[in-house]
Amino acid sequence: MIRKATNRDVQFILSKAKDAANEGTLSKKAISQEQAVQMALFTLDQNGYYLVYEHVNREITGWILLGENVDYITNSPHAFIYELYVLPAYRNLGIAKQLLQAAVTDSKYRGFKEIRLNVFASNFAKEIYHRIGFQDLQTIMYKKL
Repeated sequence: MIRKATNRDVQFILSKAKDAANEGTLSKKAISQEQAVQMALFTLDQNGYYLVYEHVNREITGWILLGENVDYITNSPHAFIYELYVLPAYRNLGIAKQLLQAAVTDSKYRGFKEIRLNVFASNFAKEIYHRIGFQDLQTIMYKKL
């Protein structure tokens, strides 16, 4: 079952913030628990919210953090996925796909015409996003100095 997170759910999610943030960035420099919590709290303070996937035993097995962002070229608002995470023991069961579909449905219901996310090029989740119908919008490039 997918539902909006309660305050208790958010506390559980924040206890796993470091794991979710570090897996999503694939960075060699680890993000601290404190930094990961602050990033999530910033989004929550800007009217962001979590949808959670609740297993039949009422255990939270995955979540998605949604909020709003603005395209600075067109000045149009859009829904934005800030985080998607499924606990390792529950992967490959279709939970991420269901959370993404719930995010799309919820964003349509809220009146958005578009939903976006940011994903690192080497992140395995990129394939899931493509299968759901997300398309590449831009590429950020870098060069080490």
